[in-house]
Amino acid sequence: MIKTAILLAAFLAHPLTSYAHGWPNRHIEIILPTSAGSGPDVTMRSYTDRIAKSLGQSIIINNRPGGSGVIAAQAVARSQADGYTFFLASPAQLIINKYVIKDLPYDPDADFVPVSLLNRAPFVVLTSPRLPIKSLSDLVAYNKANRGNVFVSHEGATGKATAAYLNKVMDLEMTLVPYVNPLKAIQDLIGGSADVQVHVQGSALALPFAKDGRLQALAVTSGSRFEPLPDVPAMSEVYPSFGNFETWLMLLAPRGTPDAVIRRMSSEIGRVAETDDMKRLLHNLGVLPADSGSPEAAAKFLREQNAQVAKMATAASLKPE
Repeated sequence: MIKTAILLAAFLAHPLTSYAHGWPNRHIEIILPTSAGSGPDVTMRSYTDRIAKSLGQSIIINNRPGGSGVIAAQAVARSQADGYTFFLASPAQLIINKYVIKDLPYDPDADFVPVSLLNRAPFVVLTSPRLPIKSLSDLVAYNKANRGNVFVSHEGATGKATAAYLNKVMDLEMTLVPYVNPLKAIQDLIGGSADVQVHVQGSALALPFAKDGRLQALAVTSGSRFEPLPDVPAMSEVYPSFGNFETWLMLLAPRGTPDAVIRRMSSEIGRVAETDDMKRLLHNLGVLPADSGSPEAAAKFLREQNAQVAKMATAASLKPE
């Protein structure tokens, strides 16, 4: 009986083991929801240049921007789960789209399986050095003294959810102002425009302005302080109920992709992430490397971010359109 069980287990494990040993035997495709030259594109190509050498096969980057990432996500969801197609996604494709796009043509929760978290970074709460706002408590006082005349700018649904959640957690009454171009919002803030006194922005774009003093960083939205801005508090330090919200890049595969392939790709990403040159690249991009390259860690992180965004979406009254 025991011998039979052992043989059966070996038989059942054999297909995956054989698949892993034979993979990859042709090129791999990674579909991105952003254009060539974008931050995600640069990051992914930096990883794939190194991973391809280890795997002995080329990795093709397929840029399919548009539709808030729906085009790329749908293409991956419909592809074969054979280990040769992967998806580089951000919070927009995996979480935010569920709250803002009606009849989403893919299921972010069911169509993909996490491979590895590549990087992460907080949003930064910014204001102008011209204003008497040097801290979160100053912002509360300024809002109280200027009710109806405090405007917080943001880009897209993710920025809207972040700004609305700031209002709720800090008990503010800032008016949300959408910007299509975040650089225009930053320029207006630097220039002292009456249209914006506060702006929420991902760290990659915010960091240069915060570090050289053109803008005042009041807080970051991660659960702890952000290494490139060590003197700027995390929102959760002052308002524990805020939680942890970050922007990030995660590699995923179509649901049903062999586990052995997912683990091999995840280990390759983890290996590259530990190299000094990758750490320097991510630092220059204003983001942090992931804490762990394992599929389990990526899945746990995704669950936590889903729970966080659920609270933020309610605060922002996000509705599918």
